[in-house]
Amino acid sequence: MSPPHGAIWYEVQHLKDYAQNAVIITCSRTPSVAEGWNAVFQAFPDEPWGVYCARDTASTPGSLQKLAGHMWNASRDYSIEVALMSWTYPIGGGLYNSFGFTRAAIDRFGLFDENIYPAFFEDNDFQIRQARMQPPMRVQVLPDVIMHHGKPNEQGYMSGVHTPNDPNNEEQERSMGSHWQERVEINKAYLNRKWGCQDRDFGGCQYQTPFNKTLPVWYWYTSKHQRALDNGLSANGSHILDGEGNTVYARPPGDNYKGWSGYNESAHVCRITGRVGVVARNASGMWCV
Repeated sequence: MSPPHGAIWYEVQHLKDYAQNAVIITCSRTPSVAEGWNAVFQAFPDEPWGVYCARDTASTPGSLQKLAGHMWNASRDYSIEVALMSWTYPIGGGLYNSFGFTRAAIDRFGLFDENIYPAFFEDNDFQIRQARMQPPMRVQVLPDVIMHHGKPNEQGYMSGVHTPNDPNNEEQERSMGSHWQERVEINKAYLNRKWGCQDRDFGGCQYQTPFNKTLPVWYWYTSKHQRALDNGLSANGSHILDGEGNTVYARPPGDNYKGWSGYNESAHVCRITGRVGVVARNASGMWCV
């Protein structure tokens, strides 16, 4: 969560009123979705299962108890590796707004790809990797675990890209919306390059391994070049600039970022995925993967 404490930090504090052994991880900078998930996976390596959900989801009465029963059974008999929830209305592409994961599944699947920054398409990479694992991951939708997404009366799914504008700061909202839309296109281009996909046809990707190389399905790494793009990416007309003002991609008319991979594969590696469960803590208090 954002330093010193993001808005949701105060909400999460209330968990301590209802649960024992509640641990809140606060990062020195705002993590991406993948970084946040990975930090939790590695901070608690001995837990047999976990459940992850977006902040704008809520379980219907009794669903959490039923979910816990399913996950405890799955951690013992390996009948389920990934548990998906049922929803109060058809949620379409938002199916992974909440999911359960066993430790055995994490050990097979590895960590989420942190090149997908700050959010969007983690679930698509997740599903592509699931289908290519041998044997494929055991995924099951739980019909008796029912979740709701969004405000209480909403009946249609909208992602965070489409959040309503703040009438008190419309310019900031437009800037934020533009930045998020850029990241959507950049992350999509990265995923297409990683798996040989075409646009959003993630069910028809050509590669069976990352970048069509002799690599395990769970492999990914981040580079200094990729992080420079993440931390300072901006658009100036048809040019995409990094934090130092250098042109990293000149977008042809109508290209919509399709010609740009999103990062330089040959750049210096600053992080490589390793054995799940390796955790360090630095002076700032951030869990380091």
